[in-house]
Amino acid sequence: MGVSWVGVLLAVALLAPSAVLVSMPPRDAPPAVRVAPAWTAAERVGQVGALTLLAFAGSGAGRGRGLWLLAATACVAVYWALWARYVLGGRTSGLLVAPLGPVPIPMAVLPVLAFACAAAWVPSWWLGLAAATLAVGHLRVTWASARATDPASRA
Repeated sequence: MGVSWVGVLLAVALLAPSAVLVSMPPRDAPPAVRVAPAWTAAERVGQVGALTLLAFAGSGAGRGRGLWLLAATACVAVYWALWARYVLGGRTSGLLVAPLGPVPIPMAVLPVLAFACAAAWVPSWWLGLAAATLAVGHLRVTWASARATDPASRA
C-alpha cells in the first residue's frame, strides 16, 4: 500500500476549507449544542479513518472508475462553493448549516459523499466503512447544530 497522490489531493481539498473556519469564524455566536459522546466519537473516527485511508488507498483502476473520481471532485467543488457562500455571505453560523435546495445540511453531506465516491473509485471497503462511520457521526452532529441554529425550519 503506497501513497495515492490523487487521494492526498482529494483529502487536502476536503480538509482545507476547515482552515477558513479557524481563520474566519462566524461573526455571531453559534448556539451551544450537546450530542451524545458516541456521535462525536463516530465523527472523529470517521474523519481520521477516511482522511488516512484516502491518502494511502491507491488509485482507481478498471473501467468506469474515473466516473467515481469525477463525482468526488464535483462534491468537493460544490463544497468549496458553499464555503465561498459562507465567507461572502457574512460569515454567520446559519450559513454553515443552511440548506442547498432539497439538501438540508450540504456542508456535512458533501464531504461524506466525496469520501463515499472515493471509496468506489479506489475501490476500498475500508474507506467505504470509514465514510459510513463519518456519515453516522458527522451528519448527526451537524443536524443538531442546524436544529439549534434554526429550530423552526427543521422540525
